[in-house]
Amino acid sequence: MARSILLTEWAKEEFGAPVPSSATLSKYAKNGMIFPPPVKVGKQWRVEPSARYVGMTVKPDVHSSDHPLLRRILEDGETT
Repeated sequence: MARSILLTEWAKEEFGAPVPSSATLSKYAKNGMIFPPPVKVGKQWRVEPSARYVGMTVKPDVHSSDHPLLRRILEDGETT
């Protein structure tokens, strides 16, 4: 197994310029949008150099009867 690298360093190779923000990269890591998944070590995310960005693999089911706050979270992943 290769040594893990910081998520920000990996992003430079994966995306090139411009690199997504740290907040966006953290969201990708938390939501399983990178494979193999990154691991949080201390306060920083680390990932294998061979990891790839896969994006959203499954979309959530959003129903019109859901609470508006829940719908907003499920639709774009943000609470505000």
